[in-house]
Amino acid sequence: MAPPQRVETACDALLLLADARVRPRGNDPAGVDLAPLMPVLALGQYTGALQRIILAWKNGGAVHLAGPIAAGVAPAITQLTARQPGDERLGEEPSRHDPVWLVPVPSTLSARLRRGEAHTAHLTRQLERADAGRTMRLRARPSSGQDGHDARERRRRRIAIGTLPAQARGGRAVIVDDVVTTGSTLRAMHDALTEAGVQVVGAVVVAAARIPGPSVHDMLSSPWQD
Repeated sequence: MAPPQRVETACDALLLLADARVRPRGNDPAGVDLAPLMPVLALGQYTGALQRIILAWKNGGAVHLAGPIAAGVAPAITQLTARQPGDERLGEEPSRHDPVWLVPVPSTLSARLRRGEAHTAHLTRQLERADAGRTMRLRARPSSGQDGHDARERRRRRIAIGTLPAQARGGRAVIVDDVVTTGSTLRAMHDALTEAGVQVVGAVVVAAARIPGPSVHDMLSSPWQD
């Protein structure tokens, strides 16, 4: 599988207002600046072979794919929890006494009954076997489903996570999900865990509905090619 890549700037629900300018300020034109709530890493875009793998794993009964998927996702956990020069949002180097909690996004009851188990929890157990962290499975309950809601309603989604393990409070956590689209579920998980006293260092997903394109800064700083 491909190396993990940052995708949070393509998730509308994860972008927060950082600055607003009614008039131009220095070299910056009038407008708004957005900053992501947290880093999100994905193995690629939800299309082609990766989409087929995810669908077979989730809905096709191919539970054995959780192992190879975990092997692809594990480097993203390491990337999120290791210190990155110049990026203070990413976490510090973990110690043996500071485990990283892997928090799977909960499946709905109907999905669990249809699939036979919570596939994201199965994925975090595979990651735990690879020594990527410790699973923290929550008795979470979403305030509402995503189907039939517009973008604004999805942004307001909240998740009740119930009681956390005592040792998790004050600890660091990585949210784990299969696919990210708008980022509303990841934001709701982030907010619920943060309110409960857990430091969320980021999220990893198997695929993203959209992959960010190059920024204007990247395009201007890249050499011209014929």
